[in-house]
Amino acid sequence: MMTMNRILDVTSLFKASDALRGHDTWAVFTHRKSDGDAVGSATALFEAGINAGKNVSWFSPDEKLPETYRYLAHFEDFRTCEDFTFKDDGTLYVFLDCATEIRSVSGYDVSANINSLNIDHHEDNSLYGRVNCVYGLASSTCEMLYRVFMAGNWEITPRIAESLYTGIFTDTGGFSFSNTTQSTHNIAGALITLGVEPSVMADRIRQNKNPADFQLWARALSRVQVFGPGNIFAVSAVFADDFREAGADMTGTEGLSQMFMTLRGVKLAVVATEYPDGTIRLSVRSREGSPFGAGEFARRFGGGGHERAAGCPFDVQADEAVPRLRDEIMKAYHERGNPHQ
Repeated sequence: MMTMNRILDVTSLFKASDALRGHDTWAVFTHRKSDGDAVGSATALFEAGINAGKNVSWFSPDEKLPETYRYLAHFEDFRTCEDFTFKDDGTLYVFLDCATEIRSVSGYDVSANINSLNIDHHEDNSLYGRVNCVYGLASSTCEMLYRVFMAGNWEITPRIAESLYTGIFTDTGGFSFSNTTQSTHNIAGALITLGVEPSVMADRIRQNKNPADFQLWARALSRVQVFGPGNIFAVSAVFADDFREAGADMTGTEGLSQMFMTLRGVKLAVVATEYPDGTIRLSVRSREGSPFGAGEFARRFGGGGHERAAGCPFDVQADEAVPRLRDEIMKAYHERGNPHQ
């Protein structure tokens, strides 16, 4: 059942801060296919924990993180983990940028009596933590974490500021998406006063692709299909063979779905990615003017996210991914009462 977390519960900021201060050991979890907001929030919290004398560890199902974010403190402290044993042993289990507990490592039982903290900005967050600090209108989880730090009077060092800025910058598309608000700019301004250099950060984030990634993107670009009324939909696919032949790893698709949003007139773009085990996942992006949002479309297939960026599994064979995706998009379009195209 979808929740709509569109009201900021200020008390949750203090509860989150108190939970962090009240536990000496933190286990931090980010979602599969980590992006700038996941990595930014995790590295910011890791640094804050170390500075506060906490014992901190960080886990994700990802085998690797996007190399784009290697400049962030504690990037190397990430650990790959598919299954985790959660215990009632005094550890605080912190989920960052995970709309549901199943987006991260497996093994977490919502009904279990363990100390868990859920910090997120997705409107469809299922509020699975013992303490939930979720605001669906925040630009990013890094924005929420900044609010937690401010509520609890935590020191925001230059390294923490860079991590937080990274998550805000990437989840707002460089402050160009509709989730960018005055509060977002105010927080970014505060981080700049703490030592962040916007031009340096933009270069680090945007000018950091390697040749293998470009080879991978070239394959996806060659397959793009634009369709629908006024060509508002774009789809493409990246297959397991593409990664091997281009010499790229699974992080190479970072930013690819957003690239298709630069096509003139496109309001919703979806990239289907085949993983080495043959499973398919969709990366969905949308903008104002789309008949339905990215999150709404992803939820049709058991996924989630917010209305401008989302992801989900897609249970088809690789060679059927693009035609089936086109069919599903048009089906969703017609279900909204739009005329036949």
